Amino acid sequence: MNSVRLELLKMDRQWYDQVKGHADKPLFVCLGEKHGLKLFDAYFKSHSADGMESHDLFLMYYRPFDDAREYGRPFLDDLQLAYGLWRAENGVSTSCEEWRQEELEMKGETKTDAGATAKALMGFYDIFPPMHGRKMFILLSPQRIGDASLFELWLKEWCTSMKRNEIKLVVTERVEARLLRNLPEDRHEFTLNSTDIASLMNNVAAQTSVNPNDEESVLQQQMLLANVHFCKREFDTAHVALDKAITIASRHGLIDATCAAHLLKAYVWLIQGDEQRADIQFRTLLAIVGSNTSLAAQMHTNYAGFLLATKRKDKALTAFGEAAEISKAVGNLSLEMECHRIMGQLQDSHFSDSETISHYERCLDIGESMSETERRQGSLAYIASLLLAKYGNTAKGDELCKRMEQCLGADWQTDVKPPQMESSYYSPYKETSS
Repeated sequence: MNSVRLELLKMDRQWYDQVKGHADKPLFVCLGEKHGLKLFDAYFKSHSADGMESHDLFLMYYRPFDDAREYGRPFLDDLQLAYGLWRAENGVSTSCEEWRQEELEMKGETKTDAGATAKALMGFYDIFPPMHGRKMFILLSPQRIGDASLFELWLKEWCTSMKRNEIKLVVTERVEARLLRNLPEDRHEFTLNSTDIASLMNNVAAQTSVNPNDEESVLQQQMLLANVHFCKREFDTAHVALDKAITIASRHGLIDATCAAHLLKAYVWLIQGDEQRADIQFRTLLAIVGSNTSLAAQMHTNYAGFLLATKRKDKALTAFGEAAEISKAVGNLSLEMECHRIMGQLQDSHFSDSETISHYERCLDIGESMSETERRQGSLAYIASLLLAKYGNTAKGDELCKRMEQCLGADWQTDVKPPQMESSYYSPYKETSS
């Protein structure tokens, strides 16, 4: 059995344990890291693939959430098509319109079509014999969420209307950057079990490479091997793999890959306690990446984080300032805001607040230019809370609260959490701490 299949089987066991233990919940919220959630998506796809034997029905729905009153309609249209084909083949007299009647009747009564969608699905389940005795799991993974608060309302109305334990709705959230803060109480949340993603990806690359001797395949292999060895604290072996990767990437002019290899090599040296060699790697990659791309903005932020981690505060401030300017030039609003947030916190002083307040106010201006999703997933609420503490009970404080209510909603001060200092730049500490 290959490693991917093994991980999917582990995920299958965890999923059914969760369903069995919380059979009465209509909504399941799956929490995990970025790569773990991708694997969870692959798990759903594996159950819905042609030729895959699965007792239950696994469905994925990626439609962007733009119109709360029409979000469920295309999903029902797809089911109607499947039902129509089955009905024609089996000579069934019950028409599609019959199980979608409540959907039509409820239109216009609510802000979303979630209740109508849930009731139509229950009707579909009742009249579609192939579903009897099976469960239906629907993974909602919108490519875009236009209004997070309306999406939360859609989920709440779904939970209120869904009366069949055989039908489960599933949403995923990154555990370190949650978007949905007002989910219905009638839900169950669980965190995916940890997966050695680096080893898994390395095995996948080895199994799927068309030509193992192709330099692109070798580059991918060396980067994955370096990550595996790095996570296992096998630093000398990691350096060997990274040197090979740098040679190949440089030969082919692959700037992204070259910088990624130098970045990881810098952190390997840092973990080994050699700050001078780590600094050399950073300066090398900064010379390669230039100063006019999003990659450049990210790499300059990484270098600033390195300087901060090695207790060079003044140099870190300068580097964060450069990263903020590059981020602004290339339109990376999230990164620009985080750079100003960090500079504000670094310059926070009981003697003078002017520099700190200036950076925080810049963050607010940037945040108002972001989409709602970016604002919710970023640190805008946290920054606003810091600025509110500086303003105190003043007219500026009142105005700030009004601005945040417009940007984040009336409950913007609820559950405000400080972002991790490493959220703006790559850090290996988390991966090597175990």
